[in-house]
Amino acid sequence: MKQRQSNFELLRIISMFLIVLHHYGIHGTFYEGTFSWQKVGINLVTTFGKVGVNIFVLISAYFLVTKTFKLERVYRLLLETIFYSYAVLAIFWFFDRSNPTLTHTNIIHLWFPIPLEYWFVNAFLFMLCMSPFLNILIHNISKQMYIYLLLFLTLIWVIIPTFSTLKLAGYSDFAWFIYLYLLAGFFRSYDLHLSVSTLRWLFYGTVAITLLLVTDFNLLGRSNQFFMDHVIFFLFQNKLPIVLMSCSLFLLGKNWNLGSSRFINIVASGTLGVYLIHDNVVIRSLLWTAVNNAQYKTLVSSVGMGIVVSIIIYIVCTVIDLIRQLFLAKFMNWLAVKLANGTRRLFGAD
Repeated sequence: MKQRQSNFELLRIISMFLIVLHHYGIHGTFYEGTFSWQKVGINLVTTFGKVGVNIFVLISAYFLVTKTFKLERVYRLLLETIFYSYAVLAIFWFFDRSNPTLTHTNIIHLWFPIPLEYWFVNAFLFMLCMSPFLNILIHNISKQMYIYLLLFLTLIWVIIPTFSTLKLAGYSDFAWFIYLYLLAGFFRSYDLHLSVSTLRWLFYGTVAITLLLVTDFNLLGRSNQFFMDHVIFFLFQNKLPIVLMSCSLFLLGKNWNLGSSRFINIVASGTLGVYLIHDNVVIRSLLWTAVNNAQYKTLVSSVGMGIVVSIIIYIVCTVIDLIRQLFLAKFMNWLAVKLANGTRRLFGAD
């Protein structure tokens, strides 16, 4: 079996950590609509979450572009998602049924994590199922037409939403993942002739601009509520600074020469588990209430503790998922194969 390239696996780890750090900011107990340096700190730690989402999708799409569609991948993702949802439900049902977070609504969401929970998994599943059709397009369209397609989608889904509040028809998380898939397909198919130096300037430049925008909007918000209401406007996954940051970091990581590190690859194998555990509808509420990010009153403590807490959460969730893999990975892979074979027989695709 071909070993995974650890540069991409390290990128997966980085991207999922950025997502956890983002959740520290948006799901915590802190909320304040007026200026404070504590608020600036909370906003800053949320800055790169959507960069993490974009990179995670770009990595997966980059490899799917050259692979034959396998239904087993869909079932493996479904089974892992269902496992964690049902495991949390069982633990709380038998050991802490009176917990206030175990509401009727949350129970229903735990029973049906697809499609009621995990927006990321829902969109990713859609992308997986669309991949064979997208691959036909990618491998048969001319380079010129490919560029025109990406320019058009970038205009309506990136440029216009970045410089206006217009929401053009057709944009959704599902559509965005298709856009990222097409972008990754282009990166895979064509050399962009961008030097490492250029990519570094692009990455560090967009990081600096984004951090300045977040800070400046907070400062301007002291005298103008418009800016306070739009502090995170440029932090969404389809805003130009976030897209440029995501693409430049992905392309930089693509060229890292790390060989194959067993440690990195093992840790990276738990990235999806980290997401499914810490962003579970019940765990999320309990976790961030316990963390209580509102207790850190300064800019330095907000950012510093955000990083420390996110590292701890990442490590704990990774250990949990590695234990799951140790005892259940073979069975879940076997079940995914059986379900895929059964589906193919049902639809006469064998």
